[in-house]
Amino acid sequence: MFKLLLGINAMLCVVALAVMIWVSTIPEPSTKALERLFNACEHVFTLTAGAFIGLLGGRAAAPDSRSK
Repeated sequence: MFKLLLGINAMLCVVALAVMIWVSTIPEPSTKALERLFNACEHVFTLTAGAFIGLLGGRAAAPDSRSK
């Protein structure tokens, strides 16, 4: 389940970053819709970066227990 969460988070991060790069390469003039799309993707990218830190930090603090 952890790998699935990590994968979903990674995909959201990559897609948001790709859209941000795509929007920034569009020549001027920038429309209000493109600015809102860029801001939304920037927000998603920030949230997914924080989620990576939280997921990996939580995993390091409480690793799976292995019975011998």
